[in-house]
Amino acid sequence: MDKKDAYREKLDAQLKEWKIKIDQLESRVASASSEVKDELIKEIEGLRRQKTVVREKWNELQKTGGETWDKMKDGLEKASTELKETLDKVINRFK
Repeated sequence: MDKKDAYREKLDAQLKEWKIKIDQLESRVASASSEVKDELIKEIEGLRRQKTVVREKWNELQKTGGETWDKMKDGLEKASTELKETLDKVINRFK
């Protein structure tokens, strides 16, 4: 397995994990107070937008090769890190 395949597997696993975590947050909405509910819904919408950006960058990356792949990978890494950090903050805030 080359480094690109390993990276693909790693990112696929991360995307699945993030989807599960976002879905778990969404399941908390029903039991949240109205004040918390509105804020939680807003945060979840933001997380879903960030995840969409990561997924779009991921789809673009899979179509490239060579130097372009490395450059696009850097942008994808940045977007992935931002999503992970935001998700962790939201989870900690709504524990």
